[in-house]
Amino acid sequence: MKLGARIFKTGIAIMLALYVAQMLGTPGYVVAGISALFAMQPSVYQSYKSVLENLQGNLIGALLAIIVVQTFGNHLFIIGLTTIILISLLAKLHLQNVTGLAVVTQLVIMEATGDDFLTTAFTRFAFIMIGVLSAAIVNLLFLPPQYETKLYYTCQQIGNDIFKWLRLSINGSSEYHVVKHDIEDIRDRIIAVESKFNLYKNERALTKKQNYRNIRKKILFKELIMTTRRAYDLLRRINRYENDILHLPETIRIQLKFEMDELMTLHEGILMQFSNKLSPTHLAEENFMTGDFKKDVLELILAEMRKVEDPPYNKQHIILIISALFEYREKLEHLDKLTHSFYHYHKDDNKIKVADDIQDV
Repeated sequence: MKLGARIFKTGIAIMLALYVAQMLGTPGYVVAGISALFAMQPSVYQSYKSVLENLQGNLIGALLAIIVVQTFGNHLFIIGLTTIILISLLAKLHLQNVTGLAVVTQLVIMEATGDDFLTTAFTRFAFIMIGVLSAAIVNLLFLPPQYETKLYYTCQQIGNDIFKWLRLSINGSSEYHVVKHDIEDIRDRIIAVESKFNLYKNERALTKKQNYRNIRKKILFKELIMTTRRAYDLLRRINRYENDILHLPETIRIQLKFEMDELMTLHEGILMQFSNKLSPTHLAEENFMTGDFKKDVLELILAEMRKVEDPPYNKQHIILIISALFEYREKLEHLDKLTHSFYHYHKDDNKIKVADDIQDV
């Protein structure tokens, strides 16, 4: 059983909401805890949006409930019909995200009876908003999300797994089905880190200047994730067409190993720059090999294909692998330039918050 920060924050938000609502000394304060559960969000910015949207949605639900009860009463048929109208109205106003809590607000108000109906309705609406505000406050102050740390270490861990299988696959030392299973797991982890980045991308700073600084960092992390996906695409194609690679001439396979080793070394170096473990330089210029022993892979493969009419490998499959290799290389070189520019020209803004190692998200 894994207990994450969001679980703890939800519990604290419910406790805070119930405590504040109980201080009002009015029955029904448990609704505040329910609204805190609904209102808890995965990011600070989402919490800010949630407060605004819930204020609108719950206000609409409360006003609709009061008008309907005062006009038609609170028969079960009337309650159901009011719920349909409320959901349709919220959808029309693009407030679908708060439909659940707005319906709860409508139900708890329409359930109230007695001469002090309006007072009870206002109190229960206040309980709902106490829960919403409690969730936002706890999300802001207690265990704020460490997006940069999570994104960095997740990309590092995914990259290490990809590099491991790339080195084994190019030598024909891996089992196809084992690698395929791991590739599916890596794909799911990349999708998860892309979702995490979307939350990070939507975060807003308190000042305009700080917001500009954060945009630079968000661009860097976006490129890092895209580069990780290009490495995954290369692994997927090498695994799928592994048999074709093994039928290539040994000289070409050796050059492919050189090329992939260069790219993986560059990728690892860029990751070390992110965590300030390596000085910011143009790593591509330092790590790419030159000399007679390093040949152009594309030229070698094209020459081989022109020379051999009926090769033991599928030419189209080899071209697909080479295209994935060069797409990965292009992304890495672009990321290298961005990283160098970020650390070299924005020295006051280049603090990426990477804490001690944490678990993969």
